[in-house]
Amino acid sequence: MILIGAVVLGLLLQPASFSQVPNQSVEPPGEQVSAPDAEPTAGTEAALRNLVAGLASGSPDYDRLAPHFAEIVRRDLPMTHRLFSSMGELTSVTFRDRGPRGDDAYNLVFANGEVIMSAALDAEGRMVGGIIQMAGSTAGTEAALRNLVAGLATGSPDYDNLAPHFAEIVRRDLPMTHRLFSSMGELKSVTFRNRGPGGDDVYNLVFANGEVIMSAALDAEGRMVGGILQPVRAPAS
Repeated sequence: MILIGAVVLGLLLQPASFSQVPNQSVEPPGEQVSAPDAEPTAGTEAALRNLVAGLASGSPDYDRLAPHFAEIVRRDLPMTHRLFSSMGELTSVTFRDRGPRGDDAYNLVFANGEVIMSAALDAEGRMVGGIIQMAGSTAGTEAALRNLVAGLATGSPDYDNLAPHFAEIVRRDLPMTHRLFSSMGELKSVTFRNRGPGGDDVYNLVFANGEVIMSAALDAEGRMVGGILQPVRAPAS
């Protein structure tokens, strides 16, 4: 696997914090419950809306978070701010079910993406943690990959479509990546695979003479900030 940039959207797993890995959830005090058809707990939707707005703006309301969770949100803000600011306007919040530990899970749909998030509250109504799980691809990542691949194949990437740090990496590695992509011929298909553990969108790219797995993550301005490059089938010799 070749790292072609730093994927900056990863969130660390730990108790009472967000996770991008399915089935990891908060552990609020009390007994575990399993009530998939239950109504949401009063206040959890409002807590998520408030948190998401704060993450997108870069100024969460820490007074509405339990102290330990506030520390985690503050620590991870550089990552989560990039994620939520890049997804645009929040257009809908829909309750899904009650999680196995009593957290309420919701589908959040944005102008440029979708996530599953959950929330649990303490006795004072402060958010104590939850999950975050990306759903589907982020708008713009496929186009960003197609543009990058075309530029690598010709030897002239469009650096204006890349974040400055990633542009430096692409420029540095161009002799290697140009040889790779120019040898693989026409790009035949791009198929979304899944959301990577760092929040990047992972795709299968099939060429006339080879196949690679690539991923992309975008910043708030829609510029590519990094991803992975993993050859699956080598170019024909």
